[in-house]
Amino acid sequence: MRIYAGNCGSFNGDGRRDVLARDPARGDLVVFPHSGQLAGTDTFGAPVLIRTGMDMYHRWIGAGDFTGDGRADVLVNTGDDQVRVYLNQGGLDGLHTLAEEGIHIGGKLSPDISYDTIALADITGDGRTDCFGRLEGTNEVHTMINQGLDGLNTFAPPKHLATIGDGEVPFGIADVTGDGHPDLLVEASDDELVIYHLFAEGADADGNPVGPPRRHVLSRGWAGMLTITLTDLTGDGHPDLLGLAPDGTLFAFAHRGGFDPARPLDTYAAPVVVGTGFDEYNMIG
Repeated sequence: MRIYAGNCGSFNGDGRRDVLARDPARGDLVVFPHSGQLAGTDTFGAPVLIRTGMDMYHRWIGAGDFTGDGRADVLVNTGDDQVRVYLNQGGLDGLHTLAEEGIHIGGKLSPDISYDTIALADITGDGRTDCFGRLEGTNEVHTMINQGLDGLNTFAPPKHLATIGDGEVPFGIADVTGDGHPDLLVEASDDELVIYHLFAEGADADGNPVGPPRRHVLSRGWAGMLTITLTDLTGDGHPDLLGLAPDGTLFAFAHRGGFDPARPLDTYAAPVVVGTGFDEYNMIG
């Protein structure tokens, strides 16, 4: 089973994207702080325990900045479909990092609407983390934009973003193409990573795409990865990729800094090992 968190966040507020990981057996949440550079297995520091009791009842966990203060909070979706945000209290400070109580921000939108995938991204570029997911039983991807942390009013009603192919799973939204607009990343059923270039033909006066998205294969050979997430490992503002292999190896794929629609497979560099021994974790974000 793959778990898609969407993106990584900065828990100490320095702008460097740390890695949040969950040990399902112990229920521990830990943060691996980013060193500031892509440096192999020295990219991330030793894990810092920030929360206990996050077992598999908490079926989905992700990092995001829901207040816009520059520090990563933690969003949790529980087994009874309750979504809560645990706010960062001022930086990476062990078990004092997160507030003790979570803020209830949502659950199922209605008895007839649910999503079979969910992930996080700053879709609008305002510094606040939004949500997106695939509508259950369809190929439709919807966004839920953060309107400001306000309980059940935190996210705007769902809005259609794109229609993807059969078997494709949306896991990330970021500006991969460098056109200043968000692109949609999905994992295809044949273990390819695919980008939907949503604004390939530009934007209209209201900021909406002019034409249909263009689909490009970015990378191949992802069938064995347990989890995939977006981050910025080099600090250049381009979205890099992290993949966790079954043997506990954490791989980084750095964005080369450009995008050529004629050569999309050149967008990302060859994988670099940035961690080992991650086999005890079932999610990274």
